[in-house]
Amino acid sequence: MKTYLLPLFAASLLASGCAKPAPEAAAVPEVAVAPASAAAPASAPASAPASASASASGAASAPESPALPEEMRTILGKRGGQKITLTVVHPRHVVLLVQGDKRVLGSNEVALAVDPKEPIAWETTDRQTLETIRGEAFVDLRDDGRFDAATLRPTTLLAAVAEEAEGRHACKAFEGARAGFDVVCRVESLTVAAARTFGEAPLDRIQHVEANEQTFFRMELDPGADGVDATVLGYSAGGRGHVVRAEASRLPGEAGPALVLLSESRMQPVRMPRFPPPHRHPPRFPHFD
Repeated sequence: MKTYLLPLFAASLLASGCAKPAPEAAAVPEVAVAPASAAAPASAPASAPASASASASGAASAPESPALPEEMRTILGKRGGQKITLTVVHPRHVVLLVQGDKRVLGSNEVALAVDPKEPIAWETTDRQTLETIRGEAFVDLRDDGRFDAATLRPTTLLAAVAEEAEGRHACKAFEGARAGFDVVCRVESLTVAAARTFGEAPLDRIQHVEANEQTFFRMELDPGADGVDATVLGYSAGGRGHVVRAEASRLPGEAGPALVLLSESRMQPVRMPRFPPPHRHPPRFPHFD
């Protein structure tokens, strides 16, 4: 697409309720209370199980990290200077490598020139279910500076906070690694584009990759100091135009950002060619001498 699609609509309805004042409680007649007997203090320890259960729930262990997929592996290559090329391979998945401000997205595998002394993060997304695992990568170095191997450690199996599926697209949103949200979309089309609606760089923090007549997008949303961040994704299918809008906003006083993920479609105007009317020849009669 040559131009970025703009959202067709964005609407949100806020419903507020008004709490009715509770009726005044009826007066309760005074009742004389008998003095407690000496055996009454024996019932005091009854609250111990409650406190014990509270401490047991507080001591519950955090959810375990997911296991590393069996088909996932790494390849190391030497680059000039202190850089090392790290390649992460995971068949039938979309793989992301991140170090600092550098982000690379690939299908089945991805390579990035990394500094082994700086943190390295990765994500792998199933191309069918969009299930995403996030983790860290480490490059093992010897004392002489040579590298031995790379280690992948999965940290989180991400839970979707929002989902959207219609037409030829499917999207899932997850909590961002740094702040805000990360939105992953699969579109059954190669004629598709995405862009930011705010800022001077419309393609900032938007990566995409094509695989088997499909296009995968990863878009990062961070309201930041502006309080709002949004992206739009558009494509056409069968004469209908589809727009997917993801918007993260955070108002002053809110504990965290909120996300809206929605889509809309409509028939696209098609200009029909105009053919000239057929030329009608007058009937021809033979000439009589």
